[in-house]
Formats: sequence, C-alpha cells, structure tokens
Amino acid sequence: MPPRASKRLKATAEKAVTATVATTEVKTTRKTTKKTVVQETTVVVEKKTKQTSSETKSAWGALFAKPAAKRGENKGIKPKSVDGISEEVQKKIEEFAKFDGVTKERSPETKWKLVAWNVNGLRAVLKKEDSIHFRAYVAQEDPDVFCLSETKIDSDELQKLEDMLPQYKHQYWSCAAKKGYAGTVIFSKVEPLSVKDEILVDGKTADDEGRFIAVEFDTFWLVHTYVPNAGMKLDRLSFRTEQWDKALLKMLKELEETKPVVWCGDLNVAHQEIDIHDPKGNRNKSPGFTDAERESFSEILANGFVDVYRQLNPETQQYTYWSYRFNARAKNKGWRLDYFVISQSLLSSVESTFVRDAVTGSDHVPIGLELKAL
Repeated sequence: MPPRASKRLKATAEKAVTATVATTEVKTTRKTTKKTVVQETTVVVEKKTKQTSSETKSAWGALFAKPAAKRGENKGIKPKSVDGISEEVQKKIEEFAKFDGVTKERSPETKWKLVAWNVNGLRAVLKKEDSIHFRAYVAQEDPDVFCLSETKIDSDELQKLEDMLPQYKHQYWSCAAKKGYAGTVIFSKVEPLSVKDEILVDGKTADDEGRFIAVEFDTFWLVHTYVPNAGMKLDRLSFRTEQWDKALLKMLKELEETKPVVWCGDLNVAHQEIDIHDPKGNRNKSPGFTDAERESFSEILANGFVDVYRQLNPETQQYTYWSYRFNARAKNKGWRLDYFVISQSLLSSVESTFVRDAVTGSDHVPIGLELKAL
C-alpha cells in the first residue's frame, strides 16, 4: 500500500506561487455539530524570491500550522522582503571559535550528510538577532539536511526565523497547536520530491503536536520525529507505545514500500542498558526507560530497521542527552535518546555516524549520519 499523501501538501503543490515576496494563504473551514461550530485554521506558506536575474526558491518550503485565532480573526503571517545575513554577522560566524570535533570536511564518497538535534527551544534565536553560536555550529558542520526537534516555535513567530539559515533554500516547519510546545523543522539544501506532515493514530491525525515530518529524496525517505515522552508519571506511556509507536511503524513500512527509509530525531527511549547511566535506578521508573518503551522500539527494529550508532559501536557508552539538573553533563550522567535508524538495505551505504558532544546550547547534542551515493 503506497504512503498516503498529505491533503495539505497536495493543495500547496497544485498551486504555483510566483510572487517575489511571501504569499500567505489562510484556509478556514467549519465543522458543524448539533449545537456547536468548530473552526479550524490551516496556514500554508510557499514563496519565491528573485535575486539578481535568476529566480530561486525561498528559504521556506512549506509551513504547516494551526494558529490560535478567534473566530473571524485572520492572524496569518504577513509577507516581508528577504534581507539575508549582513556582512557583519557573517564575519562573526566565520571568526567564531571552532567546535571540538566538528568539521565540514567529508570523504569524497560521502553523498549525504544528515544532522538531527533536539534544540530545546529556538526562542533564544528570536531574542538574539544574530544568534552567532547556533549559526556558527551549522556553518562549521555544513550538513546537507539539518533536522531540529522541540523547536517550541509558534506559527506567528516563523517570519522572524525566515533568514536564520539562508543557505537552506527549503525549510519545512511543523508547529504544535499548543503554543510553545514540541515542534519540528527540516532544513534542506536539496529540494525534496515530496513532503508529508501527517501521521495517523487510530485513523486520526496525530500531528497536532508538530512531531512528524517526512521528506522524499531521489533515493530515500527521510523521516524526522520528536517522539512523545511518556511523562514523569508515565501517564502517556500507553499512548506512546500502543498508539504512536504502532502508527509510526505502519508509516515507516508504507514508505519503505517505495524507497529505503532514514528515520532520525529525539526518539525518547534509551534502548539498552548501555544507553543510560543508571539503568537499575531508572528501569520502569523514568520515561524513556520502561520495559514497554524499550520493547516497542525493539519491535520497530525487528521489522527490518537498524540503529546505526549501536550497529557500528556495539560496546561504546555514548550519550546524547543530559539533564540540566545535578550537573549531569559535567558528571556524564546521561542518556542516549537521539538516533538514526535506517532500512537494513541502507547499511552498506553508511559512511559514518557521529555524536557532537562538545556542542552546547541544549540539553541534547547534535547527531549525524553520512551516506555514500545510494
């Protein structure tokens, strides 16, 4: 069964956008019940800009969001011109201290460099216009595709981030309906063939929290997720393992019918005891290290998928997350919660995988995967 196309994406793809500044389209539909009227608002933005004599696609690919707006009130994003990065900011980026272990150098055989990072909020970028630390890391790493999770960005803030990373001409944002919560984005130098932003749980979309984006390239699907946390009281454990994980596996298998899959992001599970600093003290007590979550992840892997880092480093204790409390990072009391999981058929194409544990700015660190030509 082929993957189900996003209705929102279909609407975007069928309409050519030719304006030289952002064009914002707000579609409002109403669902009527016996006594109530429910209003749903979907914002779709796709823009082209003209630079010198040639036309190039803008820094935004497509935007999927559900902005909170009162009935009859249009809070769509207003278009503005593209300014890019100033020479002064660019100079600061170039002169920024080198991050230990980070390099844009790559093997001649490397075709794709993919990076995923839970940034625990991008509001700092909004508050500090030049955001040198963040931009310098991206410039030094120079991935082809850069995936961020837990962006905590609302739809009405996206315009402020328009030129944050102008080297990525294709950007795909999924924002949570709840303000300041969850959210994911994919920045890509390569234009995808298609994009999906829907994952179904019990036949209903589960994307209200902005946790799922999938982009299709010539030779593979890239799926980026911010998997739901089971909650400190494990109150979302059943939803996570019995609904979300099962729906995600179904989606991965459907996508794999057409092309191999690369799945990345904060998967919110420490799969094995080697993936957590205190397995005995956390087992079945802490979200991310319950038997149910670990078994659910094992089930996904059993369907022909491979945890790349663990496959290549079977005995290495490497973490990607440390709590801000108790000086956990300095004491290296961490968890490995961030992964690249790939179709078995892609394993021979893996050039390298890495964890950038010297990069600060979040309670997680960036992880990466380099692939040869497929």
